[in-house]
Amino acid sequence: MDKDRVVRFGGAARFAHWGHTVTFLVLLFTGLILFTPALTFLAPVFGGYVNASLVHKIMAVFFTIIPLIALVKNFKGFIEWWKDVFSFGMDDIKFLLKFPLEFFGFEVKGVPPQSKFNGGEKMNSVVTTTACVFLALSGYVMWFKAAFPLVVVQWAYPIHGLCMLVATCMVCMHAYLGSFHPGSGESFWGMWKGTVRSDWAAHHHGKWYDEITKS
Repeated sequence: MDKDRVVRFGGAARFAHWGHTVTFLVLLFTGLILFTPALTFLAPVFGGYVNASLVHKIMAVFFTIIPLIALVKNFKGFIEWWKDVFSFGMDDIKFLLKFPLEFFGFEVKGVPPQSKFNGGEKMNSVVTTTACVFLALSGYVMWFKAAFPLVVVQWAYPIHGLCMLVATCMVCMHAYLGSFHPGSGESFWGMWKGTVRSDWAAHHHGKWYDEITKS
């Protein structure tokens, strides 16, 4: 292992992350065109209103398939991810209590050592994944509405809209913290190249760094 950098994410995780990022953004903008007349001026970007609807459906299929491919390719990594996410302890709670100050760029001291995913990333994993699953399920119900009971279809529309709002907020916060937030920019390289600086890993994810350097 390179003493200056450590591997944070493998190919399957990066494929799922960036694949989902691209499809989510396309789904978001094409969905907004279909959602509100106020944004129909964006329709020409996708070749018109009808084509925007078609692109939305195609991206929905990729949005569903991409994580399934990553799951098959690296099932062990998937299990380790969720095992870490649900190992929520006092150190994660203490992190979340200090997180608002860190979010706005203030220097925070006394943050307890974190595992591969800190308390905020664990919450993001749960909320974003839940929102995306319900986005997909409600979307397919809306797409194939004739195959479902009327009450299910009626519930699908508000669920789809609510999950879109939640997922969009989480994606915006995730993008800011992972790419633009002072001190956390190394997170971007972890998901882009797969590796992060050793000193960054030791500072931000002390428990995880100790585990991989001792193994």
